[in-house]
This record gives sequence, structure tokens and C-alpha cells, in this order.
Amino acid sequence: MHENFGFEPNDPDTIERLDNVDVPELPIQGTPWYQLLSNKIYSTQFHYIGAFVGERDKLIEDGFADHSDPAMQKHVRMEQSDMVVVLLNLAYIPDKIILSEKFNFNPGW
Repeated sequence: MHENFGFEPNDPDTIERLDNVDVPELPIQGTPWYQLLSNKIYSTQFHYIGAFVGERDKLIEDGFADHSDPAMQKHVRMEQSDMVVVLLNLAYIPDKIILSEKFNFNPGW
């Protein structure tokens, strides 16, 4: 995968850690994956407002002064909620990308 497309789908450090983990007493079963934010308790605790919510920019309060450009204000507020998804999937992003200068969370990322 790395030779053809330039990335690895799994981080070798993560795979090593998973290989050394004991089986939990109450594992999640019956699904090939678990989307953490589909659980309403977790999405509330992470203050995540999904893209499926209409006019979600009005529900997101980022604690910063409003921008002079309303379009930019809307864009930046939605980025705050989308960042939750990125951070929850951080383990799957290769280290060289995370450590690069291109990986930042400045407005407009």
C-alpha cells in the first residue's frame, strides 16, 4: 500500500500495541467497527455536533470573538466540531504526517 499510494492504512506502532493488549472482559461484539460518536453519551461529552445537523454553526460556541466575515465565522465554528472526528482518529494518521508542518489546526485547515 505504501509503495503504490504513499501511505500505510495502519500505524506500525499502533499494531504493535494492539498485539500486546489482553482481551477485555467485556469486548464490543457484533459489529466490525465501533463509531464512538454514534453513541449519544460520547457525542455529548465531546461536544460534537454532526454535519447532519442543519445550521450547526449556530449551535457551536467556540469561545472566540465573532469574525467580521460571517462566512468565515460559520466555517471556523464548524471546524471546531469536525476536529473531534480528526482527533478521535489520530491513531490512524501516520506519524510523519502528524509531525509535519502541514498538519495544523489553524483556521481553514
